[in-house]
Amino acid sequence: MTKKNYDDIIDHKWLGSPKHPRMPLASRAKIFMPFAALRGFEELIEKKKEEVEKKYDKH
Repeated sequence: MTKKNYDDIIDHKWLGSPKHPRMPLASRAKIFMPFAALRGFEELIEKKKEEVEKKYDKH
């Protein structure tokens, strides 16, 4: 039977990578910053919003 609960490594202290220094916290935060996955999407939404507002302003 294979041991699957990782008891042998769960309390093991990670010492870091000898090849790669730890990235500064400010740089790490940039990795997770929001980004526009769909280029131009916000502009299309704004354009459609303006069209709908003009349509309902006429009534």
